[in-house]
Amino acid sequence: MLIVLIGALIVFGGYYVWTGMLRFFQDQGNITAQVTRQALATATARSVPDGLSALPTVGGFATYTPLPPCQWFEVTAERARYRQCPSEDNDLCPARDSLPFGTRVCVYERSKDNPEWYVVELNPEGAFRDIVYMHESVIKAVNPTPTPTRTFTPLPTITPTPSDTPGPVLTPTPTLTPTFTDTPDPAIPPTATPTLTPLPTLPQVII
Repeated sequence: MLIVLIGALIVFGGYYVWTGMLRFFQDQGNITAQVTRQALATATARSVPDGLSALPTVGGFATYTPLPPCQWFEVTAERARYRQCPSEDNDLCPARDSLPFGTRVCVYERSKDNPEWYVVELNPEGAFRDIVYMHESVIKAVNPTPTPTRTFTPLPTITPTPSDTPGPVLTPTPTLTPTFTDTPDPAIPPTATPTLTPLPTLPQVII
């Protein structure tokens, strides 16, 4: 029985603690909000019909906007100051502190109000954000994005378009075939005809 009683106390206690936290976040720490809410409920109680009660208000949590990933920069000055806002006006944006040379910082992006300043996170691993601003002249990227080189693009080859007009028709020139005649050339001496010498007649010998 004691265990059941203790469990009930834990459940109801946790419920009241949870609702109290919700109201605290809803009122944003204003301790007079509860009294104001009760006075308002009392003033408007007559307008509620008998048997009906006002619906309870349900507090909601603020939506979380994810931050961009860290880009690691390092301090290039001997002492680099960081400020509460992106300006060098000491009255408007007093300097909080400074970082020594070579310190690495987490940079989210450039400031939208003044692009010469970077949005820096001093507590990137912690549960609470600590956002400050640093000028671009005192920090540089550890791994800068390489600048693309200009690639040479060859000029296109122009192909002549054939025209529809036919060109001139070439007729072949007939070649002359030499004709040989039997007329002797006077420059060539005639060939001498050999004279046949008769063989001597041998005497017929009878034995």
